[in-house]
Amino acid sequence: MSEAKRKEEKQAEKKGEVKKQKKRKGRIAVFVISAPVGLLLLVYCSIALYYQTHFFPNTKINGINCSNINADKAAGLLEGQRQNYVLEVTGRELQISQEDNEISENQGGGEGRETKFLLGTLYADDIDFSMSGTLDDVQALLKSQNPLLWIRAYTGNTFSYDLTGDYIFDEKLLEQIISGWEAFQTENMTDPEDAYISAYSENGYEIIPGSQGTRLNIDAARETIAAAVYAGETTVDLDEAGCYEEAAVTADNQQLVNACSTMNTWVGASITYDWNGTEIIVAGEKIQEWITVENGDPVLDEEAVEEFVAETARELDTYGKNRKFTTAMGVELTLPSGAYGWRTDREGETQELIELIYQGSVTEKEPAYISRAAVKGSNDIGSSYVEIDLSYQHLYLFWDGEIVLETDFVSGDMSRSGRMTPPGVFGLTYKTKNAVLKGDDYETPVNYWMPFNGNIGMHDATWRSSFGGDIYLTNGSHGCINLPLRMAAQIYEYVDTGFPVICYYY
Repeated sequence: MSEAKRKEEKQAEKKGEVKKQKKRKGRIAVFVISAPVGLLLLVYCSIALYYQTHFFPNTKINGINCSNINADKAAGLLEGQRQNYVLEVTGRELQISQEDNEISENQGGGEGRETKFLLGTLYADDIDFSMSGTLDDVQALLKSQNPLLWIRAYTGNTFSYDLTGDYIFDEKLLEQIISGWEAFQTENMTDPEDAYISAYSENGYEIIPGSQGTRLNIDAARETIAAAVYAGETTVDLDEAGCYEEAAVTADNQQLVNACSTMNTWVGASITYDWNGTEIIVAGEKIQEWITVENGDPVLDEEAVEEFVAETARELDTYGKNRKFTTAMGVELTLPSGAYGWRTDREGETQELIELIYQGSVTEKEPAYISRAAVKGSNDIGSSYVEIDLSYQHLYLFWDGEIVLETDFVSGDMSRSGRMTPPGVFGLTYKTKNAVLKGDDYETPVNYWMPFNGNIGMHDATWRSSFGGDIYLTNGSHGCINLPLRMAAQIYEYVDTGFPVICYYY
């Protein structure tokens, strides 16, 4: 064998020895590493095995700490909780309630604090309260727990469960207990009162909320309390649950709101009248007397408005009323009224006033008139008028209190029936020139025609040669005032429609 060959064999032997040594070292290293890991796995699995029958740390069921306990013990704790079960029943305050019946949410007080009134308390033993199937439910809960994830409980995780279960109790005992509470006694209950619209005040109308009352629907209250016990609740509010009889009309009732708004619109009206020189104000204080509410809707008594207009017109109108009058000779007379004076259009003004009230208008106005006088007030003749003295057959024309014209005339024939000139206060109906006066037995043209009382008026009488004196007693007119042509022409220039004409006898 050559030397080169021997060297190759020796090198191959060395390499093989090296590989064997490396394999031995690898097996030792694997053993050294795998031994602790296996131990850790063994410990982890052992703990997981523990948590197959125990709850994780940081576990609460219904608020009870059930960490590291089994199902039996957890069920026992829950059963103990059942023994401490209490249900507080709250509702509306009774008039007989005492201060110690008050309980408060948000004991810190302040804004948003809500005070409730304790009506009664139910205890577990009073109604044989218990929970069925607790152990089965706890076992099912434990079974849902993955024991291999137990490590999570040691890294800050918490586990909280609400286990309702099936609560059972004696409903007859519950009914006996709550039937004895003061709130369930009929004599202690008050009926709810409907919201309503207040009486009128200077601020108008407002909605008064009424009162809730404390009349319970006993059946509904009993069912609500029973449902709360079945659910394991610790508080129940009969008010929030709708167990009280409610008012038929509440403050937010749309019909009530609309009615109040409408009524305030009406009383918000203010109509200031200049009623024949007298200020008459129709505003809220008067209007509210005419408002009623029928079937929830406001009604304006239009007949009362009509009566108000009529009553005011009777008081302030002068049309148709006798008047005191002092003649040019200084004699005071009481004269009957003719077609002269202030006369309200009662029907027209009633309708206008009603509309103004409906609209809530604020305005100043005169009433509608059928007839107007020269000036306002009870003495509505003023200082410009025609004064006709029928006894002395003499006429005076006053202008701004001064006599600007006077003349004799001939009035109605006193010897013939129906021709006498009537006394009274009149207003000129109209005036015209070149008229033809017609009657049963006459047809007479005149230059100036100024009627003031039907077919009776002032006109020129060119067929007469004399005026005044006693002519009228036997040779008078058909009732008109016959004037000299020149005087009739002058009077015609002064007078116009409505100009006062006063006729009288002594």
